[in-house]
Amino acid sequence: MNRQKIHSFCLALMALAIIVRLAGQVQAYLLWQEEQTPTLWRVDIESAAPMPLVHTTEAPVSAAAQDKLPAQTPSDEAWPEQTVLEADAETDIPVAPEYEPVTFSPEEADAIAVSGACTYPFDKAALLTRPTALDFSQDGPKVLIVHTHASEAYTQEAGYEYESSGELRTQDQTRSVIRIGSEIARLLEDAGIETIHDTTLNDYPSYDGAYARMETIIETHLAQYPSIQIVLDVHRDAVEDQSGFPAALTADVAGEDCARLMFVVGTDEGGLEHPDWQENLANALKLQALLNRSAPGLCRDIDLRTERFNQHERPGSMLLEFGASGNTLSQALRTARLFSDALVTFINGTEKIS
Repeated sequence: MNRQKIHSFCLALMALAIIVRLAGQVQAYLLWQEEQTPTLWRVDIESAAPMPLVHTTEAPVSAAAQDKLPAQTPSDEAWPEQTVLEADAETDIPVAPEYEPVTFSPEEADAIAVSGACTYPFDKAALLTRPTALDFSQDGPKVLIVHTHASEAYTQEAGYEYESSGELRTQDQTRSVIRIGSEIARLLEDAGIETIHDTTLNDYPSYDGAYARMETIIETHLAQYPSIQIVLDVHRDAVEDQSGFPAALTADVAGEDCARLMFVVGTDEGGLEHPDWQENLANALKLQALLNRSAPGLCRDIDLRTERFNQHERPGSMLLEFGASGNTLSQALRTARLFSDALVTFINGTEKIS
């Protein structure tokens, strides 16, 4: 009996020890959980707040986020200026005009030199400041570009080489003055001014009779498109230096070498009918004045001649010499862009307010 009691007592002690040990482990676990749970909660909150949205354009906006968005207000309350702009737009009156009508002053006439063989008297200031007789309100093409001497070319340069068809001449239309005409036509079209560019090789194979052939070409276009007001005969001048080599006539415009430009205006002093030549001169003066504003030094003296150069066909007809035989095509193209800007201003009758 004593041995059985002792055995039972030992079993009881062992059971109690197990219970105490389990109770200690449970308590330790509970204490550990109490210590860890706040830390885990703090990590979740702090790490969740700054996490970026990966797909911002596709992520849905939660109700909570919607509450944080600014309230939508009527446009006339949130943007009162917009209401004013719309009202002004309905009256076609811009709030801050960017353009103003083109005007000319007598002082600008004094800055333009006119030379040449013609001995007729004229009043530069009166011609420059009076309104143009050209009417650009008609539907259809406004400008015709031609080349009486279409094969005229420039001194060759890297990237602009060509096969010659004569001294400083080529039938390659991408390397002759036709390329200048194409550039002007492109820029005018980009500005919304409908333009016709005739690329006939009028001086090849025969140079003689080129102006007579060109007169027929111009009259054909004018009969088909009476809306044409300006006829540009685009050339390249032939100038030699003191040694007899082709001379380059350049002007620095905004840090770039540009071929100098010369307006050639015909008259009836040579005997051919051209009673309205002063209208042609007036328009040339206006364009040169505009170029003097945007590109000082680019233009040479206006060359007033006794020949008429087919300019009797339209008061807006003019002969243009883009550089000389010593210039390069790239220099002439820069000038073509400057001239095109001035021509757009002239046709539109407005210029940007500086």
